[in-house]
Amino acid sequence: MASSDFPARSARAILAVVIGASLLGFSGCATRGAGDAKSTTLPNAITPFSVSAVGARNPIGWQPWIVSRFNRLTDYELVEFNGERVLRARSEKGASGLLQDVRIDPTKSPYLQWRWFVTSVIPGANLRLRGSDDAPVRVVVSFGGDIEKLDIEERAMASMVKLVAGRDMPYASLMYTWDNDLPADTMLDNAYSSRVRMIIVESGAMNVGKWRSFRRNVAEDYYRAFGEKPGPIISVGVMTDSNSTATDAVAYYGDLRLEAKVQ
Repeated sequence: MASSDFPARSARAILAVVIGASLLGFSGCATRGAGDAKSTTLPNAITPFSVSAVGARNPIGWQPWIVSRFNRLTDYELVEFNGERVLRARSEKGASGLLQDVRIDPTKSPYLQWRWFVTSVIPGANLRLRGSDDAPVRVVVSFGGDIEKLDIEERAMASMVKLVAGRDMPYASLMYTWDNDLPADTMLDNAYSSRVRMIIVESGAMNVGKWRSFRRNVAEDYYRAFGEKPGPIISVGVMTDSNSTATDAVAYYGDLRLEAKVQ
């Protein structure tokens, strides 16, 4: 990159982060940074949604993930669905999620397991394009690390995020999601940052209206995405969003688990 290109490119990158923080996990929640001494007191397991009472809108151990004060919020509620207690997400042109701060070693508990149920795909959604990058379901895993290892543009981005959002930018994140047409196991950059890699785990409408179960080795996915071993997992989140396409979406999430071995 030529030095004369840096100011313009940095300005564009920082502006993109400020505008696009909705999908990066940077806004609205006071997550501790990976280097915070208090982080050792965080839970070393994901709290199941199912331990909360039916009707709960803030499941035990989870907090609202307010992605922008200008967006409608996605409504989350514990419900009985098909005889099970699960989290329902209902977005009416909204974009927000739920997030839990954790401290988990992904080399010791690498296997992320979860289930979700989608009632429909989102017409017009395209994860490759800003302005249409909605998804009916997402599971997001964020990792700590040394921000100083990043290049100058990414460090400037991290400083701006902390200034604007009041919290540290995760060193890196994996976002497991459902796309309209990209094949499963496709990996691509988030539309706003290369520090967030999206992994398509479901595609198209074939499995709409069905419970779908997934298992991913996050340590292996992280290495494939970023070319290095992962630092600690510092948060796990879910998000259903349909604001960019101005549509509605309803989905259900079962419990998430990080395990030392496949169950």
